[in-house]
Amino acid sequence: MQMIIDFIFKLIFIATVFHLSEALGELTSVVDGNPLELTATSLDVFIDQLPDLALFHANSNFFSGTISPNIAKLPYLYELDISNNLFSGPFPSAILGMNTLSFLDIRFNLFTGSIPPQLFTKDLDILFVNNNNFIQQLAEILGNSHILYLTLANNKFFGPIPRTIAKYFSGLSEVLLLNNMLSGCLPYELGFLTETVVFDAGNNLLTGPIPFSLGCLKKAEVVNFAGNLLYGGVPEVVCAMANLANLSLSDNYFNQVGPICRGLIKKGVLDARNNCIRGLPGQRSLAECMAFFSKPRYCSYRQTYRYLPCWFPHFSGSRTGLTEPAPAPF
Repeated sequence: MQMIIDFIFKLIFIATVFHLSEALGELTSVVDGNPLELTATSLDVFIDQLPDLALFHANSNFFSGTISPNIAKLPYLYELDISNNLFSGPFPSAILGMNTLSFLDIRFNLFTGSIPPQLFTKDLDILFVNNNNFIQQLAEILGNSHILYLTLANNKFFGPIPRTIAKYFSGLSEVLLLNNMLSGCLPYELGFLTETVVFDAGNNLLTGPIPFSLGCLKKAEVVNFAGNLLYGGVPEVVCAMANLANLSLSDNYFNQVGPICRGLIKKGVLDARNNCIRGLPGQRSLAECMAFFSKPRYCSYRQTYRYLPCWFPHFSGSRTGLTEPAPAPF
């Protein structure tokens, strides 16, 4: 019986989309098909029948194929959600011609190739492109944008985190870079992400020490660098962040933590498992650590790692090792 009811609802939805203009003599402004388990190889007919469409939500169905170029002809569309479907091919370039769009969600699809840098110059407030197969350097897609919510996780972005990250991500409350192929050393400019609550760059190929500037993320509650190739000591100033609720540094090659960081380990706030820290349980074997450190490692701008671009009244220069003032962020 339930299967019959679901089938009837699907028929009603399809009939509404295709024939609403004829039945009512006017065109609908909203389509919400989340989720009806609908299947189609194209959305062309949907788009052609609804020229006055303002919101189109069709996530969690079985739509496939590519996005029609006709979508750029919709003059009022400002929300487009086609997430969790089976769309494939390159980034739908027709979206770049949509001047009214402020919300775009294409996550959990099969898009490939690169994201046009022009996307990040549009007046988008929300952009979700995670869980696709986009592959390009992270630095190539950053542009002048006021995006408030952005997710880039679970793709194949590569290259270093650019030093201009503070310029482009300064307004983001969540920076989600996890599960990509990012490499290189962490830039000290991360410390200028003063609005960031969640910073997640776990499961990449990042290396080098943690910059002291990370301790300036005054709003940070969740910071994740687990599953990388980071090493050195964990800065006490990072463990002293006032709002920190979860600091994940497991599966790296850190070899030292101070008393403040050890206190966070006891509280369950800091996860430092599978590193090279003597005296802590659950660490890598000595042979594994020696093999890692036997190879020469180098980071540019090494002198910036001890810069602290904010004031910590409880840390003296001798405790943090700070000897120079911080330069401008970019």
